[in-house]
Amino acid sequence: MDELDVQKKVIELFSVEKLSLYKIQKLLHIDYHKVRRILSVNGYSFPQKKVKLVDEDEVVRLYAIEKYTLRMVSRELDIDHHRVARILEKNNIEVTTVGRKRAAFTEEHRRKISESSKGRESYWKNRKMPKSSLYKNMASHLKWDIELEFLLQLEDIEKLKTLNKILTRDRVSKHFNLEKYKLFIQRFYFDEQFNRIYKDYIYEEKQKYSKPSLDHIIPLAKGGSWELSNLQILNWAENRAKCDFLPEEWEYIKNKYFQQKIT
Repeated sequence: MDELDVQKKVIELFSVEKLSLYKIQKLLHIDYHKVRRILSVNGYSFPQKKVKLVDEDEVVRLYAIEKYTLRMVSRELDIDHHRVARILEKNNIEVTTVGRKRAAFTEEHRRKISESSKGRESYWKNRKMPKSSLYKNMASHLKWDIELEFLLQLEDIEKLKTLNKILTRDRVSKHFNLEKYKLFIQRFYFDEQFNRIYKDYIYEEKQKYSKPSLDHIIPLAKGGSWELSNLQILNWAENRAKCDFLPEEWEYIKNKYFQQKIT
């Protein structure tokens, strides 16, 4: 629409359809203040908006007990989310994103995002994210509340990501706390065997069979534990083959059936 058509449409929606300025702005995808200017120039006035009464106890209950987000509370009670924040502040409730419920991600929402993104060039095209941001992102996704300074001292972020992925599964991570995680990273980041396997993994273009994998030196089935002294890194293929063999059994099998003599 050209400028004249926009003005006509704004006036029609406001005077005939009785839509609010906010709804007109959303419908026509134009600035809210532009809607006001068009109507003002054409002689339209804006009556004082009545403040909707709201049950402050219900705002506090939804936010503090039901763990709704600000916007979820605002939609539930049909009030502005800034007003929700003011009510919470008045009642000494800290506004935080921690532990909040997430609104349902509907198919309609997904479709709108897809349509709005078509043909849009990625912001990160020909750009590199700062290394500090990569480490911050890593820290926010870990299961432990790790200090950023601890991660920043380890310069090879890709190697660090590989070690983190080893601990991703719940059946593994449940045996670690913050202190044990830090000890694990400090030990294996500089471990000769892990670094050899990691270099091979990169050389093999991250094939599954060469992926670094966590192994119990004494298998759990044979009385082994989750102590760091009983853990080692093997590639995925060797770890699968080793199965529940004891170290001496596995060494014998490797020497007898897998090792090739160099002549």
